[in-house]
Amino acid sequence: MQYAPVVLFVYNRADHFAQTFAALSRCPEAAQTELYIFADGPKDEAGKEKVNACRAAVRSEAEKSVFREVHVAMSPENRGLAASVIAGVTEVVNRHGRVIVLEDDSVVAPCFLHFMNKSLDAFEADRRVGAIAGYTPAIDFPDAYKADIFTCYRSCSCGWATWADRWKDVDWELKDIGEFYRDRTLVRRLNADGTDRFLRLYRQVGGGSSWSVRFGAHLVKNDMLTVYPRYSLIKNIGADDSGVHSTSEDAASMTVDLARAIADPVIEFVAPDKEISKRLRKHYSGGLLSELRRAGATALICVRGRMK
Repeated sequence: MQYAPVVLFVYNRADHFAQTFAALSRCPEAAQTELYIFADGPKDEAGKEKVNACRAAVRSEAEKSVFREVHVAMSPENRGLAASVIAGVTEVVNRHGRVIVLEDDSVVAPCFLHFMNKSLDAFEADRRVGAIAGYTPAIDFPDAYKADIFTCYRSCSCGWATWADRWKDVDWELKDIGEFYRDRTLVRRLNADGTDRFLRLYRQVGGGSSWSVRFGAHLVKNDMLTVYPRYSLIKNIGADDSGVHSTSEDAASMTVDLARAIADPVIEFVAPDKEISKRLRKHYSGGLLSELRRAGATALICVRGRMK
């Protein structure tokens, strides 16, 4: 098995970082793993105290870590999550050819690194797969579905992995957004597992801060799937109003049981399952009214886009 480096992005939550780091350290593969920690800078003077506390925690843990090697980069300025992820992942994946990515609010199961590395090995040459996910929402699986993994067109931002050749040509500036306006198949594929995706992508045209949906759109354009574990290998602890992108209102929908994680899953390609897709769509789309509103907004945006 080839051990991919782990990239961990931190900002100003020392306690969250400590929990994430401790859980990652308990993975048996940690001793063979290089860890890259990217710490973003404060937005203003008022934010310096929390940022400095997080950086102190990073230095302390790095000195006594069980990882093969720890690299720490501390930005003197605030770059924001999207810019930090794009730059940090690009640097590391270009150096190593593959990468596993975490943020500072992701507590992993002990088998997390095993699953990610095993999946990276299994699908590296399989161009049907563009990324590996570590987080799976707590959906009910069809009784007839027996596989340890599933695939879908929805990419994952909460603990994930990819390869350099999948990452290198992402259209971060969305110069090719017109392809989605003109091609209904791309829009349907992007929204197949949640009707929020196209509208999230469209918001990036005006300067949004999501790197994830841009990467997801890149995978969709290239007809690439994301591989998910049947049961989540990550518990997100950031839905407590401590961060920018998740709030306490998200906590219920993000609750998972790490005890269900499969320690040594069978990793073999499976095609997307229509019933699983329906359940993912329901989980991420909300009620019927929300879905209809999004469908209308999506159609209008695409019509306007085609007219430009």
